Amino acid sequence: MKEDMVQFMNKFVSKIDPNESLTGFLKTKKISSSNSIIAPRDYFFMTQLCSPMDKYLEINFPNVEPSLEAKKRRDIGRKIHHFAESWFKKIEGFESSESILDGIYFNLPVRGRIDARINNSLIELKTKDIIPETKEELIEMYPQDIEQLGFYTCIDPLKPKINYLVFLSHENPSRLKVFKVSIKNFNRIKYVLKKRIDDFDKALKEKNPSNLGRCRYCGNKCKIGKKDNCEWFNLPKKECEILDYVDISQDEDFSKKIEEVMRSWDGFQNTLFPYNILVPRKYFRKHLLEVEDDFVEEADHVRNKNYIKELAFELKKSFPPQDNEIPEPIFSEIFFSKHGWINLISSMNRSGEILPFIAYASKDERLGALDKPSQYKLAELGITVSNFNLSKGIVIIYYPKVGEDKYKVFEISYNFDQSCKTKIKEIIEILKSEDIRRISELPKCPWYVHKPGEPNDCCT
Repeated sequence: MKEDMVQFMNKFVSKIDPNESLTGFLKTKKISSSNSIIAPRDYFFMTQLCSPMDKYLEINFPNVEPSLEAKKRRDIGRKIHHFAESWFKKIEGFESSESILDGIYFNLPVRGRIDARINNSLIELKTKDIIPETKEELIEMYPQDIEQLGFYTCIDPLKPKINYLVFLSHENPSRLKVFKVSIKNFNRIKYVLKKRIDDFDKALKEKNPSNLGRCRYCGNKCKIGKKDNCEWFNLPKKECEILDYVDISQDEDFSKKIEEVMRSWDGFQNTLFPYNILVPRKYFRKHLLEVEDDFVEEADHVRNKNYIKELAFELKKSFPPQDNEIPEPIFSEIFFSKHGWINLISSMNRSGEILPFIAYASKDERLGALDKPSQYKLAELGITVSNFNLSKGIVIIYYPKVGEDKYKVFEISYNFDQSCKTKIKEIIEILKSEDIRRISELPKCPWYVHKPGEPNDCCT
């Protein structure tokens, strides 16, 4: 394989059409980009309310980057959540996963996603470095997780009384602990949630978080504390405020159900991302040779990336697809978020096309960059479009270095032939083999993913 995968995938790009209608919609939904975490204008995310001081600090200290270790934990957690969706679907009584609950129907401006609903019970999955072994450890270590599950139940129209917290280990996902959380008083939990919303809203408006309590990640995992500039370090710890309204107990029966489906599922080591297909030798270096990439993104670029992703989510809310409209992938090993889909409505297709989209912030300073997406992003989207047996996708771009209000939305059409799926399948099989001797059979990485002075064949 002489050409790299970016070059290979770009051969299938047949048309690049700027969509000025969607670009215009994007500009009307513009949000202030001054912060890396965008606080919603008229509602809150449930995760913000369960760790209010932590989220306040993220908003007000956008230049402090998470550590490499924290990023790794986050990435592992996301991956395990993706696998867990497959596990939950195999449990009898499975109803839905990654489903939205919106408090607007209960006069509460809060929104969130449950990991799963099984036999009417809400399931929240948490990946941790240290798993709580007892009820007491759960209350001491992870009060935010108890609150999150409890808060979800009081904005759920079905008001499920029996619900579950499932804890998995980052290092070994086969280790798990399940706690049953039984609701005793929905109204009192709703009152606590409403007060939390009021407290958080007041703290943001007045820029005074003293009523939020000490950050629940205070210590090793607090990136602010490591900078020695947290003036709220001495605030009292925020205890779980719904303990009087729930019963918590370990649940061995539900734990056994999850263990059974985990044992019957062999996909943990086989899930890949489009990046791994485009830069497969880097994947081998990291996962087999344990060679870490020490590349660190600039803080400004991280803020810009978070900004355009939030903006794309706002745009998607105007054109949402239904979960049952999203197609099944050809290669289940390649992950693409179910949140990365949009229903593209047009005069030619008034019912819409269900298409995948990617959003990114460009570092390019050239005005000519507005003409089309980068070759890498065309290739990245192409992997997903091909994998879902489609011929079109959407790219959403923010150009902060070109000028103010520079956004573009492109419709990208592809004309794939069988060689595309054949090559992707070949790469997947080599990566899954975990045979380092086969690294030379993989395409070389594009030159620009290497550090200055590092040879293009560094992975051999």
